[in-house]
Amino acid sequence: MSRYFGAKVALYNDLSMLIISLPHHAKDATSGYVHVHSDGHQVLRNAHGAASLLSAYAGEVVALIPHTRLSWLSVQFPPGSHGARLGAVLAGLLEDRVLDDFADLHCVVDPASADVPRTGGVALVAICNKAWMREVLAPLQASGLVVQRLLPELSPRAQPLLCVMGTPEQSQPVLCHSQGVTLLPPNVAQWKAFPAYTAYASLHPSQSLLVAEPAMVERVEQLLQRRPVMQNASQRAVAAAPSDWDIAQGEWAQGTSQRLLRWVQHSWQTLLHAPAWRSVRIGLACILVLQVVGLNAMAWREQQVIRQQKTQLSQILTTTFPSVNLVIDAPLQMQREVDTLQKNAGRVSSTDFEPVLATFASVLPDGLGPTQWHFANNVLRAQGMQLNDAQANSAKTALKAKHLQLRQEANDVWVIQPEATP
Repeated sequence: MSRYFGAKVALYNDLSMLIISLPHHAKDATSGYVHVHSDGHQVLRNAHGAASLLSAYAGEVVALIPHTRLSWLSVQFPPGSHGARLGAVLAGLLEDRVLDDFADLHCVVDPASADVPRTGGVALVAICNKAWMREVLAPLQASGLVVQRLLPELSPRAQPLLCVMGTPEQSQPVLCHSQGVTLLPPNVAQWKAFPAYTAYASLHPSQSLLVAEPAMVERVEQLLQRRPVMQNASQRAVAAAPSDWDIAQGEWAQGTSQRLLRWVQHSWQTLLHAPAWRSVRIGLACILVLQVVGLNAMAWREQQVIRQQKTQLSQILTTTFPSVNLVIDAPLQMQREVDTLQKNAGRVSSTDFEPVLATFASVLPDGLGPTQWHFANNVLRAQGMQLNDAQANSAKTALKAKHLQLRQEANDVWVIQPEATP
């Protein structure tokens, strides 16, 4: 068996893998799937069970497409058939070679000939029915099981392989060769009519492989005069796992982003509905409620402090200046009252010419000044001065902190005045 598995199997020795054999008839998927747990080298255990009973934490999940559901055709590609044109090119090349409507078929080019559609040449194409794939994979998807790879049970190979399955009463021989996979009739005498078998029979036993299921070992040895390697269905499934063919493309693509998205979706559904996560859901809900209640409590407390401070400022204003009956902006009103007292006392207030001029001059850019000043009724006009938007915005912000307003009255006239009294 080591020669049959080949060198690729060594890469899978340490992998945990769930290999699911898809049934030929989609209706059989409802009753369950034959599946194998493997380390990539040997069968650990095998069973038959419903999709809901299969473990979603079994490592890599691989689904095998039965050989009876795949067709293999050699296609002559013209140069430049790659990329977005590939589907249309295949539809034109295969239209007369397939019985079904091409739109109902899923086609995958041989991964070993991935550059052929671009450069032109002959390449093998695997063909499968889309409707069957959707139906047979639906129970797995419904149970949250993500299939990373879709592999053929038997695929073309450089070293030919004759695999005889079934029982003497109902045998099923299949020949895998470089040009595809050929189903042979049960009658051995008719095999010679197939060119692929003729080429296989002409090879030395060391250049070809012969395997048979346990019930067919003795029968095959009698008919072909050659002892086959015994291989049951589970071992055949493990042997198919290292295949380079991956039918999971297009609608069934399993790239990193798709796998990540499906993992997130599955994890979210598990967190929301799985009974095992019920305590976690309750804990998260409690934390969320506590956070909302705590934030609201903090916001209410801050509002109370601000309201209390406003009340204290209003009390100070009305106590200091009994003439103020309505409090709207206590700091601004208090400044206005102080300025009025200073003016009545003959002192310079913040709204007089000198303070306003000094304040405005402090916010002007260096080297920039008006040609004329006009001051009347606490309003200062600066004429013959150009300010760009950035300079004007900076000056407005600085003057606002001093309770002064800056606005442009004409092209080169700027007005500075105290903020409106409430």
